[in-house]
Amino acid sequence: MKEKTHLVRNRCLFSFVIIVIYFICHRIPLNGIDMSAYDNLGLDLGAILNMAISGAGKKCYVMSLGISPYITASLIVSILFAMRTKEAKMRTSPKAINYWITGLSFIIALIQSIFYALELTYVNRNLTSIILAVFELMAGASIAQYLLINNKKYGVGGFAPIIVINMFETLIRTFTKSTFVALRIPLLISLVMVIIMIFMEMHEKKIPLQRVSVHNVHAEKNYLAIKYNPVGFMALMFGSGIYMIPQLIIGIIHHYHQTATINFLYENLNMSTVFGMRIYIVMMFAFTILLSLLFVNPKDLSEDLLQSGDSIVNVPAGKPTRRYIRKWVLLLSCVSGAVVCGCLILCAYLQFNGIVDPTVAMLPTTFMLLSGFICNIYLEIRAYHDFDSYKPFV
Repeated sequence: MKEKTHLVRNRCLFSFVIIVIYFICHRIPLNGIDMSAYDNLGLDLGAILNMAISGAGKKCYVMSLGISPYITASLIVSILFAMRTKEAKMRTSPKAINYWITGLSFIIALIQSIFYALELTYVNRNLTSIILAVFELMAGASIAQYLLINNKKYGVGGFAPIIVINMFETLIRTFTKSTFVALRIPLLISLVMVIIMIFMEMHEKKIPLQRVSVHNVHAEKNYLAIKYNPVGFMALMFGSGIYMIPQLIIGIIHHYHQTATINFLYENLNMSTVFGMRIYIVMMFAFTILLSLLFVNPKDLSEDLLQSGDSIVNVPAGKPTRRYIRKWVLLLSCVSGAVVCGCLILCAYLQFNGIVDPTVAMLPTTFMLLSGFICNIYLEIRAYHDFDSYKPFV
């Protein structure tokens, strides 16, 4: 009889080794940096989301870029790929997609490294120290990317374990510097949000299907599943990156041309101001809906059903099916966006009105992300466990 593959054990052990290597490497400081300039830095939402991906709230470590270049490149390629026709998607090989992601991540890492290096505080600032910092940041990003790619192949959770470790580190640092009184309200909100998010991640809207190839007692179990949280926490993770685009545009315009409106936007278009937070929340809601329609594409789903001869129960094939699926994707994405943005509005209200200390005001956001990633890791481990549990009949 065939022996068990121990798939869960081997993959979990591999991920554990990757985490240990990353944990050791991601706190190596850059050469020639004045580390005293990076003590006691404050945290806002942007810094928290950055630490989730890079694991470094301070831009003074070799791995300060973390896995952000690779994840950003993956998101951009995925969005561009999702916008292509179904035929074009079928003609594109996974190997070609990996080439695009690798090339784009190199470009993003180079650009980020240059910007980081120019903003750093050096013991002796000169061209050599800046170039050395750029190379070290690029090397750190390459190592993080190598660990991530191998964990996707041989571990569990893809990039999630690295982000979870980063977030745990952030939470521990926040807890050790805060009092219980300051943490009471954020933790209570976090508990409620974690319960809501786990429910949305673990449950699906099941649209019953009528399949031409199934005519038995199992036919009633056929359905099209759409998660209550269609794109997970992708919008929240990359919202800060998208938010940087208008900030960069305004910064460039401000450098060459200054008016009252440009000066106002330059000073207030950030997450530490009420105006900037409002813009971010509106952008987050729209971004959630856009990503949901791209990645849970009603057109592709309806065409797949039409080509296979299947249909949604009591819904005609073709455009009515597309409209029906689009209705549910829009509804679920609006609910998902409203929950996330509602949490952001509450946290921002507590922070800007002085009810909660700014250093802990965005803790619910961290716990939302953390609960989502843990759910994804759990579901993947459970899938590997089910596969490992199969026993051959012969």
